[in-house]
Amino acid sequence: MVRSTRQSVWLSAVSFAALACVGQQAVAAENGLQRYSPGIGGSDMTAPLTPGLYFQMPLVHYHARKLKGGDHDQATSATPAAAQTVPVLGPVPAIPGLRSKIGINADTYAALPRLTYLSTTRVFGANLGFTVMLPLVKRKASFSASPIYDGTVLANFPYSALQSSYTASINGRVSASQDGNETGLGDMELSPVFHWEIGDNQALNIAPTIVLPTGKYDVKQRVNPGYGKFYTFRPSIQYSYIGDGWDFGARTVFSFNTRNKDNGYYSGNMFNVDWQLMRFVSDDVRVGLQGYFVRQLTKDTQDLSKFSAQEIADKNLQKEIINGNRSSVTAVGPAVGWVVNGGEALVEGKFLQEFGARNRTEGSAFWLSISKPL
Repeated sequence: MVRSTRQSVWLSAVSFAALACVGQQAVAAENGLQRYSPGIGGSDMTAPLTPGLYFQMPLVHYHARKLKGGDHDQATSATPAAAQTVPVLGPVPAIPGLRSKIGINADTYAALPRLTYLSTTRVFGANLGFTVMLPLVKRKASFSASPIYDGTVLANFPYSALQSSYTASINGRVSASQDGNETGLGDMELSPVFHWEIGDNQALNIAPTIVLPTGKYDVKQRVNPGYGKFYTFRPSIQYSYIGDGWDFGARTVFSFNTRNKDNGYYSGNMFNVDWQLMRFVSDDVRVGLQGYFVRQLTKDTQDLSKFSAQEIADKNLQKEIINGNRSSVTAVGPAVGWVVNGGEALVEGKFLQEFGARNRTEGSAFWLSISKPL
């Protein structure tokens, strides 16, 4: 299929819609979060690029009702029960090793305004550019606990009659310490961009991104717009093939984090691959598939040597790290793009469903992106 002039104008206008972006998911990296948002890449991965100034506004709603552990099953967490004295029964011993299955109902809404400029200046044969993004994020999440009483004193008569009251008490503690609803600015991203045309309808882009801890963050809270007092170096390399039929693009991203100074937590290095396969079905509309997979390469750790015992208790700094909390997930879904008024702007929508999650949420995301040359 030969591209029309309108298609070429539109494709040039959106080619760097998302070289890097705020993380959306709500466990590797701390609490299962990472600063790169898989799925953010769209037509920027499957479009030619020309010098100019561009504005992009991706909007996303991510929803999750599953929190997975390292075995792909529902995540569990330590929820010790204190000793109690109960009328009639008398003293009930503590259950320090009690664990609970953890349920979640989480939503993230984010607006991700980005400015990108690509110049005619050449460096190492590449066009040199720059991109910056500062997100506005709303996150809310509620958690529930289903204690696993098998093998504990409460599984045996007559203590088994107390299970419901213990469950209510544990859920009260979980909700009080974990639930949240926060809105604010996220972490700013800055990056130079390098664009090479490598012939035969192919292009290569490199963006060595730095993520700054500008977002709102409270170490005592589970839910925050920002990620904490640490930096992320996130180099990415993107390949595009723009043909007369199907267009294909893929972006490989590595994330290297420093340690969070607020709680001594180090989120392991991450590896992301985003891909998109698209085809025009008319002069103004193209459709296709998009997907991603996420793998954590190194384990999480925590160093509390710089905090006092009182600080650890007051701020609840101690994190549970099981087998390194290494996370992974895969997603796929449909995408559609609409060229507005022959190339003045592009509206793109996509729906991505996650599966196979480990140590993190498993959910779905709806993206609506608006891109325009300035």
